[in-house]
Amino acid sequence: MNVSCLSSSLVAVLVLCIYTSLYLLYNFIQTPRLTYEDKVVLDVESTNSQRRQRVALASTFGFHHDVYMSVAWSLARVMNRMLTGSVEVYANVPFFYDFQKVVDDLGLYQDEYRQIDELSTALRNDLDEKSIDLVILGTCEIDLRDGESSRQLLSIWDERPQNRKFTLVCIVHDVKDTSWQSAITEWSRRRAIRIVTIAEHVAQSFRESFNKLSDSSDPVISSAGYEYIPIDVHVPILPLRNLPERSVSGPLSKAVIQGSFSVDRRDYRNVFHDLNNSLYENASAWGYQALGDHKSFVADNTLSTPPFQLFILGSGNLKVPVELSNVVQVRSDLTYPEYYNLMSQMDICLPAFAEAGQYMHYQASSTFAMALQCDVPILVTTRTRHAYAYADDDRVTVTRPAAMREVAVLKALRLGDASFFLNAPMPLMNTISMGSNQHLKYAVESMLSRGWRRTRKEFDDFKIGIWKRNDDLAYRLIHDL
Repeated sequence: MNVSCLSSSLVAVLVLCIYTSLYLLYNFIQTPRLTYEDKVVLDVESTNSQRRQRVALASTFGFHHDVYMSVAWSLARVMNRMLTGSVEVYANVPFFYDFQKVVDDLGLYQDEYRQIDELSTALRNDLDEKSIDLVILGTCEIDLRDGESSRQLLSIWDERPQNRKFTLVCIVHDVKDTSWQSAITEWSRRRAIRIVTIAEHVAQSFRESFNKLSDSSDPVISSAGYEYIPIDVHVPILPLRNLPERSVSGPLSKAVIQGSFSVDRRDYRNVFHDLNNSLYENASAWGYQALGDHKSFVADNTLSTPPFQLFILGSGNLKVPVELSNVVQVRSDLTYPEYYNLMSQMDICLPAFAEAGQYMHYQASSTFAMALQCDVPILVTTRTRHAYAYADDDRVTVTRPAAMREVAVLKALRLGDASFFLNAPMPLMNTISMGSNQHLKYAVESMLSRGWRRTRKEFDDFKIGIWKRNDDLAYRLIHDL
């Protein structure tokens, strides 16, 4: 082949490649990068038409508004993207403990509130094409407890014409609270109910319960179609703002246990016992002087690091050992803004669930959502991560081996050293150390290597994923999917 012809061909190919690259670069620059919101819009616009246009979210219960108002926020976000539909809230306002300020500041709901007793009137009288077609109850364990509420709603449902039926959505928290659950049967028979939980293990427990009922020898129960009831999860993590920046240095010095001060729910006794013993063994590791003649451990101000403090946030009464009166800080009856502010200053959160395990099987704890929305990592075991599957994520958790109790983990993370644990004798085998178990040793070393600090970006990315899944549920609710 003639050399000049070959050169001309190469030049032509080169020119074509340059032109193509410039064209693609131009289009890349001209086309804005899709944000999270844009992607959701595209997903929504490519799916089926919306079935539910007017949503009523209601509750007679004076609490859990942080749960159901997060659902209102998800629904409003999705409906706003689709440019159709509305959400209206029926509840006694303003919400307790200044949660109304949180709702207003975050823009969770921006429309008019209605009194709870107005719901039945609206359901009976508004029967045009804009009638309520989706009713969400914020806490069905309370909202349907008396039985009469469900019978009244069911009567209204039966009276409505076929093209004006509504779906009942029950937000639930505890499988073992069965006082209201007889109401489910007739709603299920009408294929007009679905369940929403705030954690996966509760959804799974309800599914197992419903599957068992569907096999009942009582034809009234088995014919109701329990196995077909949709069960979903909506995680109530709010878009809190102005959270404090985390220090990138210094030891772990603030841990928190949050929730009601019930020893049946949380293992306060053993946490206090272990912390007391650890301080007796080595008070300086925690930033305190040896007890000596004092009744309570006193901070050692000669140390360069701040002393450790365990915060107990929630409500109720709790007895703290006198030795720990300077170590354990109890705060109760805070407003929501105060609660969020204090919670967000913590280094790590301890679930401290009681051994009975109700928070691992039948009931969802508020601890996970509360800590994660405040950018506080949670100390968990593999079992806990599996129960609260939405938090099964190294970006927001610190995973301890189950053989290492929570207080021992706090000490190891504070010191950056777990030799005191790994060199300790194995129970019932005093000649063998805990660290001789290579699986356990690796788990402890991996935990220490990862450390307890988590970045703002890790939490932000995690929460975007949660909100995307919540939006997906909101979309399914208004499309009967």
